[in-house]
Order: sequence, then C-alpha cells, then structure tokens
Amino acid sequence: MLLSAAVLLSACASPPPEKPDDALSKAQYAITQAEQTVGRESQSVPLYEAKQRLDKARRLATEPKSYLEARRLAEEATLDARLAQTQAEAKQAQAQKADLQKSLETLREEIQQGGAGR
Repeated sequence: MLLSAAVLLSACASPPPEKPDDALSKAQYAITQAEQTVGRESQSVPLYEAKQRLDKARRLATEPKSYLEARRLAEEATLDARLAQTQAEAKQAQAQKADLQKSLETLREEIQQGGAGR
C-alpha cells in the first residue's frame, strides 16, 4: 500500500513536459529550406501539410497541457518538409537527366552526320 502511494506521488510530482520551442524552430527551418528547393510558386502537398502542422503546433504550444501534442506535430511538420524537399530535389534531378540525355542524343546525331559526310 505504501509502495503504491509512493508511486502515485512520484507520478504526480513529475515535471511537466518541456516547451516545444526547439521542435518548432526545427520545423520552421525545415520548411524554409523546402520552400527554397520547391519554390514558393510550386504546389507541394507535403510542404502544405508541413505548414498546416506547424501552425497547429504553434497554437497548441501556448498551453502547457498541449506541449507533447505540439512537439509531435512540429516533428511531423519537419518530416513533411524534408519529404517535400527530397521530392523537389528528385524532380530537379530527373529534369537534369532528361536534359543530359537530350544533349547526348544531339551529339550522337552530329557525330553520325559528320561521319556520313566523309
């Protein structure tokens, strides 16, 4: 009985969760980085979701009882922003690959035409 009372008291005495300021900052940084890669004019669902989650996390971060939920949302926003950035980088790489393939094909055609003219 005393042991259960001690456990109950220690659970009640645990400190409240820390403010999610660091998670909010990381999410904002990740979103800023993704915006630079994606471009502000482009549509990106993960980037949109990251912004929505960060906004909600900021609202929740004003209430100590919601710190854990705010931290979770901020961490999800960070992941969404990183996904948006990775998708944008992959799209850019595909475009570069297509450009290089087109240039290579043009060079091949020029070489063949040059060889045929001899």
